Amino acid sequence: MMVRRQTIVLRVAALAVAVLFPLSALAQQAKPNQPKRSKQEQADIDAVVKLLDDVIAGQPAPTDIQMTLTPFYFKSQEKRTFVPFTLDLTNAPADNALLCVRIVTPGLTPDPKTKKVEYPWEDLHFLTAADLAGGKLQRALMAAPGPVDVYIAVRQRLPEKAPKTQVAKVGVLKTQLTVPDFWGTELATSTVMLVGKVNTLSAALSPEEGRARPFAFGPNEFLPATTTTVSKADHLNIFYQIYNVAPDPQGKPSITIEYNFHRTEGGAEKFFNKTNPRTIGGADVPPTFDTSKYPVPETLEIPLTSFPEGEYRLEIKVTDKVSSKTLTRDVKFTVKGA
Repeated sequence: MMVRRQTIVLRVAALAVAVLFPLSALAQQAKPNQPKRSKQEQADIDAVVKLLDDVIAGQPAPTDIQMTLTPFYFKSQEKRTFVPFTLDLTNAPADNALLCVRIVTPGLTPDPKTKKVEYPWEDLHFLTAADLAGGKLQRALMAAPGPVDVYIAVRQRLPEKAPKTQVAKVGVLKTQLTVPDFWGTELATSTVMLVGKVNTLSAALSPEEGRARPFAFGPNEFLPATTTTVSKADHLNIFYQIYNVAPDPQGKPSITIEYNFHRTEGGAEKFFNKTNPRTIGGADVPPTFDTSKYPVPETLEIPLTSFPEGEYRLEIKVTDKVSSKTLTRDVKFTVKGA
């Protein structure tokens, strides 16, 4: 089976290994009251914050705008998990809006001095009509491992001279995420992402750009696929990171990765084919690579011309040859005619 792999930082020894982590994870989260805003902007901020406060206090969530959140989980450079996500919006406004993302955990109380609640994560995004045009956004949050409640509010920003009878479209999504803990000693991986497109970045993103483009990892931006159905004329692309790899005597990884494809036929799953085992060792990483500090990124690109139409499961088996630990991950996808 012909296999192609994207050139990523793992194979570019001249690149600083620090960029193995998502660039967006380095950006400081925004607070609603930090930037200096116009009166209209501040009024919009106050309105969306009050909207979240009311829903958290028990009021019904408005549903003018409906949302579906799809999270992805990656290890960050601090002991929180980096969670880039896609947000699909239904009935989004055709003009500007304000997005607020907030994490709520049990037992939060106001600060005695400021009388304000400090949430584990709260971030604001001013959205343009162009941002909303496709009905899909990409943003990120940081969260401690474990179950967390995530609230996301979207509120239409009306023009300053809008008629008083015009009411802004609003929507609030409440969902619970179970955030994985990547900071133990067990071999682990990030979310195995089905990739729809890979962009090569000519320069590092600014912190503000990174907030709107959270799927940038090193010099590449891996955009999640919008569906698990792939045409025979296309390729199956995946991207993920491997964590907590034991070092060999030179302090480098020694990993074997196996990719096995299974096809569902007549209601039963049967082995279809596999790639040759892939090995990652000291020669594949920069000289300064340290397994205790950096993840091992992996990409795979498989042409699907030889795959009959149908449903498949890709089994990924990662073996750390130093620790003798093994893990498996599954990716399900469907192949359709070209």
